[in-house]
Amino acid sequence: MSRTIPSPTILYEIVPDRFDPESDIAPLRAIRERLDHLERLGVEGISLTPVFPSSDELRLHAIDYRQVDPALGTLEDFTQLCQAAEERGMSVILMGAFDHVSKDHPWFVTAKTHTSGEEQFTPERRTRSFFSFDKQEEHGYAARGGDPDAPELNLKNPEVRRRLFTSEHSVLFHWLYAGARGWRILRAEQVGYSILRECRRGILNVEGAHTLIGDIKGFADRYVRDGLLDGVVNHYQREGIIAYLRNKVPARQLSRVLRDLRKSYGPAWQRGWNLLSGHDTRRARALLGDERKNRLAVLLSYTLPGAAHILYGDEVGLYRPRRGARFVDMTWDRTRWDAALFDWYTDLGVLRKTLPALRHGDFVDLTPEGEDEIVAFARMTADPRETVLVVVNRAAQTRVRQLFAPVCDLPDGLKLRDALSGPGASVRAGSITLEVLGQDARILVPDENDAAGARFFRGY
Repeated sequence: MSRTIPSPTILYEIVPDRFDPESDIAPLRAIRERLDHLERLGVEGISLTPVFPSSDELRLHAIDYRQVDPALGTLEDFTQLCQAAEERGMSVILMGAFDHVSKDHPWFVTAKTHTSGEEQFTPERRTRSFFSFDKQEEHGYAARGGDPDAPELNLKNPEVRRRLFTSEHSVLFHWLYAGARGWRILRAEQVGYSILRECRRGILNVEGAHTLIGDIKGFADRYVRDGLLDGVVNHYQREGIIAYLRNKVPARQLSRVLRDLRKSYGPAWQRGWNLLSGHDTRRARALLGDERKNRLAVLLSYTLPGAAHILYGDEVGLYRPRRGARFVDMTWDRTRWDAALFDWYTDLGVLRKTLPALRHGDFVDLTPEGEDEIVAFARMTADPRETVLVVVNRAAQTRVRQLFAPVCDLPDGLKLRDALSGPGASVRAGSITLEVLGQDARILVPDENDAAGARFFRGY
């Protein structure tokens, strides 16, 4: 019997205390009160940045992995958020940094006092070996990025792994029992191959369908191919999309990136997250500096294999933090929203829901050989009536191209309509000639009102 792997169609990333900062209730409760907004966007997964008590703003330096930071609410608030999200068809996925802790974590506080003779302490207090103390280190111990506030965990220690990942009472189990549907592991490639294998075993030992996503800033085929991760936060694809839309690489380079992902990631590409903006990246809109190109980036996120990913506020045009702040606060004042951009997100969300090929269809590259400006691809399922053709033009000028589609069962003369309400096109001997306006896109699907197509598809 095969394992069910949760694969949200659209993910929404939230920094909890920035999502509704003017609310009078705890941030985790405030998120629960805003689920209508997420539902309107078609969100099926909520990615929370760490919720643990911590010594840094993003809560990456955990003081206690098993508690909710009181500034965010309580463990009960977290569980109730998970339950409310489940009732709306959404899963909550937690983010964890497990390569280091805060210098105020009890394990490290205790470890500093045990300079010799740990056997005199009870087993649960023997934590000296959880860290790498060495006089040659600048601070006397290995620290993440040289930051004395972030002592590195010795993940080779089996007791550390047991407490974090493998024991029935581990951190990983604790939050899945509390209602989380999965984990996003930060710096997964630095956590290490064998450690991720233990995380995988831990996920499989908890009843229910759960997912393990790796946040890897690079090509991650080995991790998904060997089954260590269900998918990855696709920084590699993001880099390709941003570079293409900023005119740093030609369209054929992005096409190559996408073909490599299809070949090397296989089904895991469908389960990855199509990141454009995240907690540790600049927002795409600020990077691109052009609203039309930002809309094209969003369209690619929604039409390529993988889950469309939204960083809170991207959908309303939020991207300028106040001076000195690392994170911008979400605004719920609709007069400050980019209404047209919000409509773009919601419209693409509807397309993602209603066109099965955009959720789980295979990818076929249609980008012309040697092409500079146009990126084109098909998404297809076993049913040719569900085929979707996507064409993006980054150039400021209109472009006309004849695209050859190695897609079976697109009959000669078949009419295609534009799902974005633009002009349609027709198939001629497996090719489509079409015009794409400057910095615009086409999403073409078989025209259900075409009599010739209806006759051809009658047997499906």
